[in-house]
Amino acid sequence: MVSQGIIIYCACVLIGINVGSFLKECFSDTIKRSMKVFIGISAVVIGITTITKGRSLPAIVMALIFGTLIGEVINLDKIVHDFFNRLLSKFKFHIPGDREEYMRFYLTVAVTLCASGANIFGAINEGMTGDGTILISKAVMDVVATMIFATSLGKALNLIVPIQFIILNLCFYSAKIFMPFVSEIMLNDFVAMGGVITFILGLNMAEIKQVKAMNLLPSLILVWATSYIYNLVF
Repeated sequence: MVSQGIIIYCACVLIGINVGSFLKECFSDTIKRSMKVFIGISAVVIGITTITKGRSLPAIVMALIFGTLIGEVINLDKIVHDFFNRLLSKFKFHIPGDREEYMRFYLTVAVTLCASGANIFGAINEGMTGDGTILISKAVMDVVATMIFATSLGKALNLIVPIQFIILNLCFYSAKIFMPFVSEIMLNDFVAMGGVITFILGLNMAEIKQVKAMNLLPSLILVWATSYIYNLVF
């Protein structure tokens, strides 16, 4: 079985990136910055709304603390930063302005496209039910978002799409194996954790607060365990 939702989603992201790259010279730096802030504020609002779906707040907080601690100890942000830095150099993409500032925004977008709660939940949901509506709906939103991202980051964003495709397919196929053992509460807590990460990504994009969002990603895995244990005990 092939995921139609993932194919449509990744195709829309690819279109958005290349249309935005083509149009980037049409926008001034001021407009690009304003659009980035707008997307960031939108992500903050979406994150807050999604967090309310959580059913076990202590389990979510525990996963966030220990997941971030793991990310900081292994320095996940630096590992991924260096990976994409080498990849961009290998393919000789032009990086405008300050390279480190560019890479910070690039990593924020990478997390947004590859590991946001909505994307992963959409892939899991389609794996369980065969319904790709969530991913297709997200594609409509992200085709616009990626156009805006690409006005600043250019065609180098194309490198994220194959990685995104692999991650979402892993979620899609693993859902068939693991999801029969996952309760509704655990699933809601996972979605809420995705909302926390979306909220933090929004702060980064809007330049309200800079956080190494990549170091938060282990929380998305830990929240399954903390939610299960918390609801088993309490």
